[in-house]
Amino acid sequence: MIKLAILPFGESLAAKIHAARMVLLLFFAASAALAYLSLCRLTANRWIASTATLLAFSSYYLLYYNDMIATENGLSLFGVLLTFHGMVLFAQEGRFRQLLVKACAALLLGWHVYALLLPFIALGLLCELNRARRLSAPQRLAGRIQRCVAALLFSRYLTLGVITLAFGLAVLSFNLGNEYRVLDGEVPLTELPTVYSMTKRLGANDRFNEHYAEALNWGNFLEAQLYRIARATLPFSISPLGNNTLSVIIGALASSVVVLGLLVARHKMLLTTLVSSGFCWALPMRHNTAFQDYEAVFYIGVPLALFSMGLSYLSRLFGGRLLVGLSAAALLVFVLSSFQMGRVGHDQQRSEFQEAVVADFERIRTIAEAGQSVFVDVPNRWFAGETQVVNYYFPRNYYLAGRVIGRSWLGRNYLAGRMSERSWLGGKPFEFLVSHHRINIPALLTPENQQFFLYRIAGLIGLIEEVRSSYSSSMEKMIRKSELVIRRDGYFDVYRNGNKLIYVGNQREARAAQFRQDVPIVGKPFGVGLSPVVRLAGFTDRSRWQWERGSDAEGWTNVSGSDPPSPTSVYTPAIADEGYQLRAWVDYTDSRGNRVKAMTVPSLPVQPGSVTDQLFFLHLIPVDVDDLPDHRKQYGFDNLDFRFDDYEFPLIEQAIAMRELPDYAITRIRTGQYLVNEDGSTKRLWEGEIRVDE
Repeated sequence: MIKLAILPFGESLAAKIHAARMVLLLFFAASAALAYLSLCRLTANRWIASTATLLAFSSYYLLYYNDMIATENGLSLFGVLLTFHGMVLFAQEGRFRQLLVKACAALLLGWHVYALLLPFIALGLLCELNRARRLSAPQRLAGRIQRCVAALLFSRYLTLGVITLAFGLAVLSFNLGNEYRVLDGEVPLTELPTVYSMTKRLGANDRFNEHYAEALNWGNFLEAQLYRIARATLPFSISPLGNNTLSVIIGALASSVVVLGLLVARHKMLLTTLVSSGFCWALPMRHNTAFQDYEAVFYIGVPLALFSMGLSYLSRLFGGRLLVGLSAAALLVFVLSSFQMGRVGHDQQRSEFQEAVVADFERIRTIAEAGQSVFVDVPNRWFAGETQVVNYYFPRNYYLAGRVIGRSWLGRNYLAGRMSERSWLGGKPFEFLVSHHRINIPALLTPENQQFFLYRIAGLIGLIEEVRSSYSSSMEKMIRKSELVIRRDGYFDVYRNGNKLIYVGNQREARAAQFRQDVPIVGKPFGVGLSPVVRLAGFTDRSRWQWERGSDAEGWTNVSGSDPPSPTSVYTPAIADEGYQLRAWVDYTDSRGNRVKAMTVPSLPVQPGSVTDQLFFLHLIPVDVDDLPDHRKQYGFDNLDFRFDDYEFPLIEQAIAMRELPDYAITRIRTGQYLVNEDGSTKRLWEGEIRVDE
């Protein structure tokens, strides 16, 4: 369906994305329609069904993830509700074949339907067993056992389980065979992507479990699920905004009320199946659902059951007229939640950035035609998503630099060392460079672009040292003329120059050996290298890197018992390193033949493996709140949080980023650096405040 929808739009990726999102929105609407039809049959009241459906589909998760192409939750949710509708028809009218067809069709859209089938089949078999036991009461024990066994073996619930399990195994076998074929049989079956994903999701990957032990702790996990249930239950327009105690309490209350309501509700088996399906997926798949926020859409059974049972009770107390007004209110809540999600959930600035990136690459490909090799330098954060744009426009003829060099080709002088070599793309030299840094030189081919720029490498290599020297001297002059407003030893100094803030990494003093990142994190590679000046001097590295942990005050020890403990310039911190500083050194021979020891300054303390991002916060408090953008006026300050590499000054050996401030009057500036954990919590490394004269 998506392929047909995007077919008319040629090479316009932006149009294709919009078309694909429209397809997913159709599945979202179809899911809501299936929920409404199912509740109509269960409550025998269209007003109750419509009100409960509108309220349940107004939650944050349903509205935020309903059109995201990168996640399969929209299709899987449709499959779950399609199967549930088949269960309702089977329970009320005995239509078994349609349930089989719907369940198998749902399995083609995602495995989540098993979380619905499991409680339905288990409860159905218990009902069959209880019915057989009651009917065979007058018989002898052997006769009762025989009748119960026969009831189970010939039960349509067991047939449903066997057929859907066999169908799912057939789909899985096809997938595994296809992966094995595509990889030319060079990968063992145990290392196929699907097998690896299964072992990780089911908790069989010990290394993964060790790195994320805190997030996988049952107490932390269950607390996070209660928070998700709260946000999946309350409409977005009235839901709590933070991961706080109130949200956890609301989630616990919603779950408790639903469980108590099921004890007295009609259609206990169907409603219990619907409510428990979310838990039947989240709990066994804890090693995956703990980290995937969108999995909360499968708690949809909680609000559907809660609202339908609550409205049925209100209808009995106050009559049916109340339901008409409540249905109109639910429609208003749905519209309001959708409107707010459009402004808050899908961030406007982020959306504009993505659209600019797509437009940039559409122009880039018209110049860098297929068959020519392209070296793409992108920020590290791109590896989470936007590299799909690169994959679309350059499916075979590009090499992603960011995975290897960590920072930009400009900042680490990587270009001169690798661009002139034979590339990894069929032995051809690279012809073009794509970078997020803009330098106004003749080699720039896309001056109209906004985020990413295309350079012709042949015209760039000869100018790079000249441009680099010019950039370095201009930045040094700017810093000398600036006012030092925040001093943070070991982290960053902040200078102010007019309407500019300049962040200077004072950890990276002029040394022969330098770290490539700011903060070491457990389980994530942490690199060290010789400075460009040393590398350009023609050194010969004849030794291995020595990594140590500790501090200058308490002393240093090897990171493991061996000597040297690490043969490479990249070390992955272990749990034992957490809280300690790291340093590295190496012996090398300089261009004069002298033996020299290069050592880094101590790193920042190693952070836990749950850290997913490193950010800088920049909060501006204006003289007049009315000067703020509309979406920030309610907070009283402007939020310009940023990633360092987005504003890093190119062609400088030291870590320097520059931010321009808005043109409205500012009274105070709060800024600093913080880490983001997997659960959304943050940890500030440093902060400071700047008083600004009016």
